[in-house]
Amino acid sequence: MKRKVPESSRPQATRGECQFYAEAEYADSIVRDAMGDRAGSIAALKRALEAMPTYAPAIFSMGSVEYQLGRIAEGRELLQSLLSLPKNTTDIRQIIDEAGTFLTQIEAYEDGMALYRAAVKRYPDVAALWDGLGYCAGHAGFDEEAVAANQRAMELEPKNQELVNDLGWTLFRAGRLVQARETLERAVSMDPTDELAAENLRLCMREINRRKIGKAGNSQAARRGPRTLG
Repeated sequence: MKRKVPESSRPQATRGECQFYAEAEYADSIVRDAMGDRAGSIAALKRALEAMPTYAPAIFSMGSVEYQLGRIAEGRELLQSLLSLPKNTTDIRQIIDEAGTFLTQIEAYEDGMALYRAAVKRYPDVAALWDGLGYCAGHAGFDEEAVAANQRAMELEPKNQELVNDLGWTLFRAGRLVQARETLERAVSMDPTDELAAENLRLCMREINRRKIGKAGNSQAARRGPRTLG
């Protein structure tokens, strides 16, 4: 008869082994999801987190699953936990941004804004996180915070044409049409092939013409009374 070894006496897996198991289960979850095995994919994600609770890709994926299943509080807690992982966690900044992008895709803008607000405090030099905050804040109705966030993103990466376009569009949504026109003109000049920037500029110019706003920002329409974007 073999003597039972107490669990406390059993050798513990090393961190490297835990990560290996977590990565393997995570890869299995991706394969199962691609095959349409939703239940199997979720089970694999759970095993990945059991093997390594701090494995960021699995945390993000499980958090998104919880949102999709309607367990919002559980999903929110998982995604927010990404912010407490060590700063040297592999690809953590990108994963946080992917989590924020997921929240914008399901139109959970306030949750996205909360995630990005915390993210830019922890990683203040990451332009993508400021850009994400600007996107969420704009859709949540916080126009001035959106403008400030997009401006900060552009300051960090002034040669990033997409960020220039994003700032221009945020200014347009905030009703700051002259600044929006100048910024969008810059975005178009930086990349004349960018159809989105060109369309944003066209919409901005149409609104400026409708309001009869001149180069200095004077509006004849404004003197007849306040008007809002149509």
